[in-house]
Amino acid sequence: MQEISFLGFSKSEWDFINSFANWASAIGSIAAAWVALHLANRIARPTAKVRVGHRIVFGTDDDPPYPEYVMFSIVNSGDRNFRVTHISWRVGIFRKRFALQIHDRTISSPLPVELNHGQEAQWLVPMAYSTKTWVEHFAHGFIMEGKSGWLASAGAFFALLSLRAVFTTSLGHEFITRPESNIIERLRSACRKSAPVEPRSSEIERDD
Repeated sequence: MQEISFLGFSKSEWDFINSFANWASAIGSIAAAWVALHLANRIARPTAKVRVGHRIVFGTDDDPPYPEYVMFSIVNSGDRNFRVTHISWRVGIFRKRFALQIHDRTISSPLPVELNHGQEAQWLVPMAYSTKTWVEHFAHGFIMEGKSGWLASAGAFFALLSLRAVFTTSLGHEFITRPESNIIERLRSACRKSAPVEPRSSEIERDD
């Protein structure tokens, strides 16, 4: 008995063609589920815009030199509220080191601070205090780990490449950013100054 055909295709061929519809339906269902999970995850995850850089504060009646600060700034750019508990620094790739950053409470936002959508918080760290500047103190004490010499200076070069500012929330979520170039260049210069200049061979012979 001859098999019935339609549009030039037999029943078995039509059954084979129709099987692709089931595969297409399954793939569409999986894709829809993935998109739904992705969107739900984005809504549940807090998002923010953060930056850290050097700032100068000008006053109406102030005379130069004007006070300089390291400014930590964060803006809640998502729909979920979050609570910032502390600001800190991180260096290293395989062996990470961390340092909490103390700020001037009189001119900064409170910490911890709760941020709703669109709200911003800022923390200012004075770059000049006591007998040292923040750059010198931070470069030698944290970037170079309190060491001196060419080996420590080489280590500082790689440490500055991995230097990141970290904003930590109460639920453990972190917003991480690289400091602006004006901070990196000042720290790099301070690290170079910590490396002693090796005497020339002629100077050594002269001393002998």
